[in-house]
Amino acid sequence: MNKIHLKDKDFVPYISYEQLEKAIDAVAERINHDFKDFDGIPIVLCVLNGSILFTGELMKRLDFPCEFSSVRLSSYEGTLSTGITRKVLGLTSSIKGRTVIVVEDIVDTGKTITDLYALLRDAGAANVKICTMLLKPEVYKKDLKLDYVAMEIENRFIVGFGLDYDQLGRNYKDIYILDTDKKPAKTMKHYLIFGPPGAGKGTQAARLVERYGLRHVSTGDLLRREIAAGTPLGLQAKSLIDNGELVPDSVVEGMIASELDTHPDVKGFIFDGFPRTTAQAEHLDAMLAARGQKIDTVLSLAIPDETVFERIRHRAEVENRVDDTKPEIIRNRIDTYHAKTEPVISYYKGRGVYKEVDGLGTIDEVFDKLCALM
Repeated sequence: MNKIHLKDKDFVPYISYEQLEKAIDAVAERINHDFKDFDGIPIVLCVLNGSILFTGELMKRLDFPCEFSSVRLSSYEGTLSTGITRKVLGLTSSIKGRTVIVVEDIVDTGKTITDLYALLRDAGAANVKICTMLLKPEVYKKDLKLDYVAMEIENRFIVGFGLDYDQLGRNYKDIYILDTDKKPAKTMKHYLIFGPPGAGKGTQAARLVERYGLRHVSTGDLLRREIAAGTPLGLQAKSLIDNGELVPDSVVEGMIASELDTHPDVKGFIFDGFPRTTAQAEHLDAMLAARGQKIDTVLSLAIPDETVFERIRHRAEVENRVDDTKPEIIRNRIDTYHAKTEPVISYYKGRGVYKEVDGLGTIDEVFDKLCALM
């Protein structure tokens, strides 16, 4: 068993597959004992998705006739005072008048298992037995009896053997625990290159990346990548861009977060095209703060509207950008910038990180100005 890395977290070995096998052997023996003279055929009910591996191992050890079914609980609907707060989804067998052995991967607070127990009894189950692979007794305070517990564990975050971290890690046969031996956060520099469309942000950002070893995060490039791939996100973004509209914050912020987490070893990032609104700036600050980081400097390129218009039109001809070919689209982009994006200047001025340079001049001249600020 070696340390594993899932997204932004490290996990270390906790329970080996051999230990799990022994625990499953023991719990299966208790179930076999209780059902050896059972007059009927119980339903073994796997609670998706986490219990798949445990249920498979358990079923191989049961020596009495039984049916198999699976179930998933819906999200909460309404409030507790309305009665039924969740629904059973995917149940393929009728449970009316039947004995059901619920197989769960882990029980901590017990909210899910008590909801499911009540829903199954309301659906007509004659008897409901609860079998869980793991129990966190430190946090389980419900009155509902758990009939079969394979193993008790401490109240820690775990993955493996069906358990996941953001849908990852279920496939490991061993169980891993979150590594709490955290190393000091690596110091990174984060820059935002700011300015209207056509100000040269992409060109200058690329040169700054080369000079200072940063990673360039361009929302425009990320979106065009999705559009070229024809993904649902790309199709949605293309429709908005073609009409001169901004892409929803949630889509952009998801891409930014992925970039941050995918490149933890770079010296820093330079953000291009994000944030474009004060709300986005606040979300970016929160996103960085959660990682122990912050925006160090905003590098703003200032150019007049007439220059913006001509640069966008020229870029459309050179790069064949369909979204920049129509004059009304260009004007809408400029108007959108003034209405929604310029307030970001005040936001960063208030934080003392805003620096402005004259964006007119040659590429080298503007680059020298930016390097002086860096």
